[in-house]
Amino acid sequence: MSTVKKSASASATPRRASKVGKKPDAAEVKRGISFPDRVVETILEGVRLGRYVPGQKLIEADLTRSLGVSRGPIREALTRLAAEGIITLTRHRGAYIRALTREETYETLGVLDVLTGLMARLAAEAVKHFKSPEQVREISKSLVVYTAGELDGLEQIERRRHFYDTLAEIGGNLTLGQVMPTMQIHLLRLQMQPYQTAQGRRVQLAGYAEVARAVLAGNALAADNAMRKHIRRTRARYERIPDAAYSTAKNSVID
Repeated sequence: MSTVKKSASASATPRRASKVGKKPDAAEVKRGISFPDRVVETILEGVRLGRYVPGQKLIEADLTRSLGVSRGPIREALTRLAAEGIITLTRHRGAYIRALTREETYETLGVLDVLTGLMARLAAEAVKHFKSPEQVREISKSLVVYTAGELDGLEQIERRRHFYDTLAEIGGNLTLGQVMPTMQIHLLRLQMQPYQTAQGRRVQLAGYAEVARAVLAGNALAADNAMRKHIRRTRARYERIPDAAYSTAKNSVID
């Protein structure tokens, strides 16, 4: 297996926010991107960069003006995003970036318990067959999640995504990456970020470090167990989060 290469989405350095209302550039025109596709991409990019957060309302008129498209493509894009679970469409109140309920949060973490455990197991099994010390050293660098000192919320989220992207790439299972609810996970992280504490960050870092050690040692069972223990600790921490974290979800149910 070749040395891990970081993709743009998995870069250790968070991307800078771009302008929301960009006009289609030459590359978009060349590849024939449709207006609804461009709206979808813009909203997804806004979510990734934290420009849009769970519970935030999307104003059709603002999107129409900033993107230079009519309401038809805007509404088609919103319908598609609602079908993918990224936004919530309500009959009388419009479109909102989706916020998960407490029950949905527990269900999502239950899915992650299984999928991320498998992800860590596959990565450890792949590392076990590496022949080059340079490959292992490169992976070790890639699995460093945080630098010394405090990071802002969005940078923490970006580093976590980088950690999981690296594990997925090491394991090499493309299907696993396709079934992972990536955007829903990102939305959940954004939703819970205001309730993250310094102690919670330290526990989280310790969990990632334990997973990384098991993966680098090529111990598949230990990697699986460490990852699932980390997810279950996260679930226990979320159980203590106040109901206010889920209030936006309750206020945006379909009526």
